[in-house]
Amino acid sequence: MEPIQHPSNPEGKQGVKPYLKYSGLAFQMIVVMSVAAIGGRKLDAYFHNNTPWWTLGLLVVAVFATVYSVIVSLTRKN
Repeated sequence: MEPIQHPSNPEGKQGVKPYLKYSGLAFQMIVVMSVAAIGGRKLDAYFHNNTPWWTLGLLVVAVFATVYSVIVSLTRKN
């Protein structure tokens, strides 16, 4: 009989697969950008702006926030 092989992690926890981690980051970026775009359009409509300043501003902030979030999550050791 062959011995029973147990998983290498005794607690039964497995690490997050890399593709799940990166797809989660992509989904997070899409959600943040969508919320910024919708919120900016609503603010532009509320203030009756001809130029979409709120939309542009919120999208720029969302881009920097998501890039920062991605950099922090990728450089984290865990």
